[in-house]
Amino acid sequence: MPGGEEFKWKPSKGSWLDNAGGEVVKGARRRMLEIAGQCGVRTAVVIWDRGCADWDKEYAANAILGYLYERIERELQTTNERGVVIADEPGGGRKDQTKWLTEALDLTTVGTTYVKPDRVVMPIVTAPSDHVPHLQLADLVTAATTAAVAGLRNGLELIELLKPLARRNACGRIGGSGLALVPRDPLIGLNAPTKVADLVLRRC
Repeated sequence: MPGGEEFKWKPSKGSWLDNAGGEVVKGARRRMLEIAGQCGVRTAVVIWDRGCADWDKEYAANAILGYLYERIERELQTTNERGVVIADEPGGGRKDQTKWLTEALDLTTVGTTYVKPDRVVMPIVTAPSDHVPHLQLADLVTAATTAAVAGLRNGLELIELLKPLARRNACGRIGGSGLALVPRDPLIGLNAPTKVADLVLRRC
């Protein structure tokens, strides 16, 4: 990839990746996930099932951020580390970005019902994803995991690369730790494609 090219799950129209074709994009996805595994990256993805909870989008975004923050704090506690949270700049203008940052501030000052701020050492900040490769990797992991849970081939074919990255609980399971589905469905995995069930419940 040429320098300065932003990697996206769905390449922007007319971009180098878009013109390179599907096989190049697929190869780049796999290679990025392989490198992430070699670097010891740990991931957590929170997916909102819109069919089970018809939430307002703003409410859903705040709820998902809270679930994700809990998993970040827990991972830092597990590894006895400190960290910062960098998010992609939200859509809209400056006013929308300021509103988002203000709402996110509660997480690092008050916490949630289940997690109090401890390991994240400063308020959540944002940056343009084209300047931060880590955010591009986060976009890839999130999109690929969501596609896999939805049963889409382009996500399912990456499961074996996603699983080593995902956080696991004390029992070694990804579900609830490296992958959280909201609202929680106790039947998840029973009516999902076999490979997706493997990812969620570690039945492999």
